[in-house]
Amino acid sequence: MERLRHWVLTALSLALPAPALAQDDGQAWTQFLAQGPIRGDLVFWAEAQTRLTDATRATQTLLRPAIGVRLGRNTTAHFGYAFVHTDPVNGAATDEHRLWQQLSFPILRTPRGLYVWGRSRIEQRMVEGQRDTGVRLRQFVRAQMPVRRGGKLSGVVFVEGFYAVNSTDWGARAGVDQVRSFVGLSIPFGKQVNLEPGYLNQTVFRRGPDRVNHVASLNLFIRL
Repeated sequence: MERLRHWVLTALSLALPAPALAQDDGQAWTQFLAQGPIRGDLVFWAEAQTRLTDATRATQTLLRPAIGVRLGRNTTAHFGYAFVHTDPVNGAATDEHRLWQQLSFPILRTPRGLYVWGRSRIEQRMVEGQRDTGVRLRQFVRAQMPVRRGGKLSGVVFVEGFYAVNSTDWGARAGVDQVRSFVGLSIPFGKQVNLEPGYLNQTVFRRGPDRVNHVASLNLFIRL
């Protein structure tokens, strides 16, 4: 329990930005993700997200299906497509199409129930009406541990870094793009369904003041 408390405090310290250097906003994000077998080592990934600014207006909707192949007991490669519709409060709506590839893999598992795993993803991003294709790398690391030894309720922290390989005519800028940090709980409903509420901090690096979104996050995961 003491070790879990230390991880939570560390994640919060990483998530909190320097307020004088950033523009802050409150948001609410919901995510639904279903994964399961198709046949043999072939698996599927079906994801949908809705993001709301000030918890009142949907500004972004994301649909992300994929096909995967199990390479080992806990290692999987996915190949997918994403459609992202963005409708900002101040600005024109855009539709983005992404091809993406990722590798998910275990990092650490301990007898006390700590499980750490990573996900490396590369995206090819195309915006309708624009010529350039943006390439972005994403590295995700997640740690999960039961709140009580042998218990079902778990604490969760994760960090994901984004790096844009190139600049584009639609606004992507080469370099570190953003960092997301999350702290929350994993609440099981049976063996196949988990609900994960928590706080997510998204820091977006820009030429002017950085943008920091404080996000009420609610995720529903289903494993078939």
